[in-house]
Formats: sequence, structure tokens, C-alpha cells
Amino acid sequence: MSDVVDFLSSVLHFCERGDPLPVAFSKAKSIKRVRNVDYDEMFELSRKLVLSYYALEGKSARKKVTSFLNKGSKVSLPPWMSEELKELIDLDAYLKSAELGRYKWFRVNRILADEDDVLSSLETQGIKFERDEDFNYLFRVISGNITKTKEFDDFKIIVQDKASVAVVQALGPEKGDVILELASAPGLKAELIYELTQGDVYLILAELNHKRLDKEIKLLSTLGVDLGKVDFINQDSTRNSVLRADKVLIDAPCSSSGIFYKEPTVLLTLRDRDKVENFSKLQKLMIKEAFNISFKKAVYSVCSIFPEEGEVIMDEYVDKLMTTEVGGIEGYGKHKSGKLSRRYFGHIHGTEDFFIATLRGVS
Repeated sequence: MSDVVDFLSSVLHFCERGDPLPVAFSKAKSIKRVRNVDYDEMFELSRKLVLSYYALEGKSARKKVTSFLNKGSKVSLPPWMSEELKELIDLDAYLKSAELGRYKWFRVNRILADEDDVLSSLETQGIKFERDEDFNYLFRVISGNITKTKEFDDFKIIVQDKASVAVVQALGPEKGDVILELASAPGLKAELIYELTQGDVYLILAELNHKRLDKEIKLLSTLGVDLGKVDFINQDSTRNSVLRADKVLIDAPCSSSGIFYKEPTVLLTLRDRDKVENFSKLQKLMIKEAFNISFKKAVYSVCSIFPEEGEVIMDEYVDKLMTTEVGGIEGYGKHKSGKLSRRYFGHIHGTEDFFIATLRGVS
């Protein structure tokens, strides 16, 4: 047991220093090996440890881990976050779904593989799945580890959350479109746009971070996208350089509060409201700048559960909003933009938490 305490204490130490959970876990493994342990189970235990962070007792990482092991896991949020969310959603159901985890979703990369062949192969490997009712090329994993298949290693299947897929569906890419995506990394939405249009599309992908942009280029090439049909731009999208596009996707940087169930270190960055308020300011600047572009349609989306990053911003653009119909449910009702936008929630849809709104174009 002492080995487990030491290991989890190391994980928590690195998380408190700002490392994402997978990085913290990897660092802990490099210095605190535990004998006769299933590391997949240990990772899940680490996830629940960090999810319980605000309920843990003690100041040191070791005392917090001891508290966790003695009392068990209990998903806990920063107090201000709990107060806000209990007025918006069924908080108990939401926290329970976070502890249990959400569904795993995947789609076949139809650029590189035949869907029927891939699905047949997965079935022979004992992977159980079902086709999604809203998006017929998307599948929900029922049992089995999709990431330990040859198809995953060969990039013939792509793990992508249903809410993320819904963002692309809201945009409605069509053959012949010129599509601009702002803050485009990591690139899965761009690949899906390319796939849905069977490559008959011109993509302009704008990303500020050099490293993320380089990774995006490599990923899209690996996934089979013809890079001759893509322009990559290293730019701050609050100072956009593109003048015209048929459609614009504004998948804005955000608090990432919608994925804390799988990356619980997000909660450690939400000790107060500052992060949400800072991202809200950035998002407003991006949308304002986007309206300097001549376009027919735009989609704004964030992986956030907070109205400050969704409905509050869209309330300023109600006259430009179009009804968004991509599954999910209506946005928060006390906001004017709520009925015209959509939200996905983990405790309702088994997905990441997403806000999606569609904007009428500017010519």
C-alpha cells in the first residue's frame, strides 16, 4: 500500500505543479514504479483522486492521498463553480456522470479505410459498439478498448467525441466550400470537414501556437488529408488576416470546463472565476474580428459548461443567430440566445460539455 501512496502522491504533486494528468502520471511512473499493478487501473484511480481534490484533507500531497484512500472518491468542484452550476443543471447527476466517465466515441477514417471492413475487424477483436442515431458515421463504444486495436494504431479509426462532431455538423460543410477555421488545432474537425466533402473543399486553418500548428499539419497528413487543399496560417485570430470564406468555424479557446471529467487538472485551474472571465474576453474579441470576414455562415463553439463563454456572449448577437439543430438540447433558458443555440452535457448525452451556436453571414 505504501508504494501506491507514494505513486499517487507523486501524480498529485505534478498535477499541482500544472502538469496535465497524463503527463503527471508518466512522470510518476518514471520515478515511482509500483510492482504487480495494472497501470490502466492506476490511471483511473489517479483520475478519481484529482476529481476529488477539493474534498481532500491535509496540505501535503501525501496527506491528501491518504485522505482519498481512506474515504474514497467524491467528485468535488471549486465552491464558486458548484454554486453557479446548481442553478443551471442537475448538479448531482452531473457529478455522478463525471465520476463514472463518459462514453467513448469513434468514427472510421474513410479517407484511409473502408467502413465495413474496419467495423468487421473490430467485431472480431471483441469490440462492441453501436451506430449513433444522429450522425450515422459515428459509433459509441459499448465494451472493449478501441485504442488498443491495430485500426487505431493505423489511423483507420478516429476517436472523437459526439459533441465535437456536432460542431462540424452545425457548420454543414458542402462540396466546393472555402472554409476558415480559427484556432484550428488539433485538427480533427478539419479532417472531418475534408472527409464529409470527399476532399472537395478548400480549408484555411489558422492557429496561433507554432507547436500546435506543426502537430496539426503532421496529423492531417497522417490522416490522409491532401495538404494541397489546405492553407495553414500562423496567426492570432483576434487579428485575422483572411477576408473571405464561405463558412467560418470559431472553435474558440476556452476554460475546458467541459472536459474536466477526463482531464481533472482543469479543476485545479478553476479555483476562482478569473480563467473563465479571461477566456470570455478573448472569445468576444475573436467573434468581433470574425465579423470583419465576408462569409455566409459561421459556427461558434466552446467546450465549456459556463454561460459566460456561451449564451452570455451570443446574447449580443441574437439578431444574427440562426437556429442550431444538431441534437443536444437548448442552451440555458434565461438567456435570449438559449433557444437558438444547443448544448451537450455529459450527464444527459454521455459526451463532453459543449456549447454550439450558428451565426448568419456577412456579405
